Amino acid sequence: MKRRVAGALRSAKTSDAPCFLVTGGIGRYPPSEASIMKRLLLDGGALESSVVLEETADNTLSSVKACTQIIHSIRDVRSVTVCTDVYHLPRSRWLFHLYGVKTRAGQVASGAREAGRARWLYYWVREVAAVVWDTLAVIVRR
Repeated sequence: MKRRVAGALRSAKTSDAPCFLVTGGIGRYPPSEASIMKRLLLDGGALESSVVLEETADNTLSSVKACTQIIHSIRDVRSVTVCTDVYHLPRSRWLFHLYGVKTRAGQVASGAREAGRARWLYYWVREVAAVVWDTLAVIVRR
């Protein structure tokens, strides 16, 4: 989470008026993932007024869907920068594309060293299956 937030702060330096949309509900224990990321953003120098929380999502698809609704309610948003793990970026950006949101990749450092090769490979394989599953879910819901 710290790597992703650091990437968001780095990516925001190229924006005149950055807005951070952080997502993630409450897991097993409070607080929500979104509120933790908000705290990290504020500690990193983001303005409180620039952080928007989305605390209902419990998976990637529900996160993208909820964020898309927020993004479409904000005027003049041309694209968003997605700051997530490298292995997760293609699926996240693809889902935003399916919901009509243009994206670009954020400047998030890879976490491969921390996770180890076997775990990192597992994440990539899981993402391939999830792309198929989530794509079908979006198509069926339309």
